[in-house]
Parts: sequence; structure tokens; C-alpha cells
Amino acid sequence: MRNDWQDQDEQPKTRADYRREQERAEQDFQEHDRKRVEVEKEYARTHGRSMPEDDDDRQRISPAEQKQQRLGRRLNWAIGWLVVLIVIVYLILFLVD
Repeated sequence: MRNDWQDQDEQPKTRADYRREQERAEQDFQEHDRKRVEVEKEYARTHGRSMPEDDDDRQRISPAEQKQQRLGRRLNWAIGWLVVLIVIVYLILFLVD
């Protein structure tokens, strides 16, 4: 069965092929990133600057994790304000009698 977007001689990719491609791309990225860090360190050494800290030591937080943390903080604040408002309403109801 041939789809419109496939060439006639092109076989569809299997999940294993796709995973291998993704793993290879991730390995290439890691290698490139490692080389970039080495070059930055060498540049900092030759120009008399110090790197703040090693990238391996520093924990990286992905943008998705940052958004999740920010949303968690906002949710905690919202819950806190709701608790305070509920207490105020109960105080008003019982003290107005």
C-alpha cells in the first residue's frame, strides 16, 4: 500500500527504525554539546575568564519543567488565597450573629 506522500521505492519506517534515528540524533546532539562546552572552557581559559560552573554539575531544567514548576507555585498560591478567603467568610458569618 502506497501513500501519496511516499515515493514508489520508499518503504515506510518501522518503529525500531524511528527509535534508532532518534537515538542517533540524541547522541549526535550530546556529542556536539560536549564539544561546545570544551571549546567554551578553552576560550574562557585563554581569555582569563572563569566558567561559572561545569554544565555536568549544574542541573538543567527543561522549559517544560520550568512551566510545570511555575504552574505549581501559582496553584499553591491560589489554594492559599482560597483558604484565607474561606476563613474570612466563616469569621464574618459567625461574628455577624
